[in-house]
Amino acid sequence: MLYRRLLERDRNDCPIQVGIIGAGTFGTQIISRICRAPGMRIAAVAELNPDRARSAFVAGGVSAAELREANGVADINRGIESRAPVLTRDVEVLVASNVDVVIEATGNPEAGTRHAYAAIEAGKHVVMVTVEADVLVGPWLRRFADQRGVIYTMAYGDEPALAVELCDWARALGMQVVAAGKGTRFIPSFRYAVPDDVPRLYGFTGSDFNAKVFCSFLDGTKHAIEMAALANAAELAVDVPGMHFEAIDLRDICDRLCLQEAGGILQREGVVEAISAMRADETWMERHLRGGVYAVVRAEPQAVESLRSYGEIIGMQIGKRSGHALIYRPQHFVGHEVPIGVARLMLDGQPAGQPQGLFVDVIAAAKRPLRAGTVLDGEGGYTVYGLCENADISRAERLVPMALTQNCVLRRDIPCDGRIHYDDVEAPDSFARELRQRQDREFVTPFAA
Repeated sequence: MLYRRLLERDRNDCPIQVGIIGAGTFGTQIISRICRAPGMRIAAVAELNPDRARSAFVAGGVSAAELREANGVADINRGIESRAPVLTRDVEVLVASNVDVVIEATGNPEAGTRHAYAAIEAGKHVVMVTVEADVLVGPWLRRFADQRGVIYTMAYGDEPALAVELCDWARALGMQVVAAGKGTRFIPSFRYAVPDDVPRLYGFTGSDFNAKVFCSFLDGTKHAIEMAALANAAELAVDVPGMHFEAIDLRDICDRLCLQEAGGILQREGVVEAISAMRADETWMERHLRGGVYAVVRAEPQAVESLRSYGEIIGMQIGKRSGHALIYRPQHFVGHEVPIGVARLMLDGQPAGQPQGLFVDVIAAAKRPLRAGTVLDGEGGYTVYGLCENADISRAERLVPMALTQNCVLRRDIPCDGRIHYDDVEAPDSFARELRQRQDREFVTPFAA
């Protein structure tokens, strides 16, 4: 059991030494939880705002007086030896230290790509919280980690990794995954939301929130990113561009997410699909899966009938028409669950999920008519939203990944909902763009099982 093995590490005074980059909302959850978890400790935090990192430690029960500041690698290594947590502004210092694993939690695709590359190059395992970077260059980073003898993994506790776990569970039992994904709140008109709409649509007051981050959830971009990460780790596709994104009651999922010939909406099986808790008229489904993850699975008829025979005793949801079964988890603990993945990684060498190739991309489409010369402002902004598209199509049509749209300048007018192609933009140079180009050139086939 993880708990007892972690306790043993405490008894032997050999905790897992964790370094984390970024102490925003997600990073703070990770820091505060690891501070309270057995068998591991936050050795160092790299954060441009030291006060934010201090607050994260204090939330984890660590006195601010215990914290040390590091200007060099030796400072962090002394902190590891003395068990004193260390703060630094310098990511290079953190990744070069004696930490066992690096958690990348900046939320920025360019920074996330740079940091993961540097950590892997330094021989460190990487937990990638920044899903935007994983969807953009995760297959390349995973291969680089394999070559370096370290592990690149998704972050356990975030929805993509939890849904991957459900798919893996079903497949390990010889079942087939028909559809998998997450539940959320989304209606089609949200596609065109901008940061100014966030307070009204979320009911926020004051200004203590990141409007672009919340707008990314509203306009569907973040959901597309998370579902693409799931697709790439579980070898799934999208049924239609942007997903169906239908509002579905929990009890109806198996009979909606099945093939059309069985009365469902799917043209194919083995797809990712986000489902909404809210109808287009903004009324809520009676039983919804907002905040949870699911997989619709197909098993042999004898197994299905065996499960159905229990009625409600075992809590099974089985489609009346499709005969598919639903496995689901109604919630996720976000950053507070990441330590479970860290423990499995360090104790058993098990990733929470890894890209198996590039199966689904997140492309960009215009939120409004855009004129030539417009500077795109990326995820959660005023100009574009993200859509899931199968990678073979995005590659053939030369569609710009959403994570590369920041500061691109349009060469021509783009209509509302028009897709952004590479030929449509002047794109700034960046490390993430360079790595994506290498990924596109060097391999397109999945990793061997």
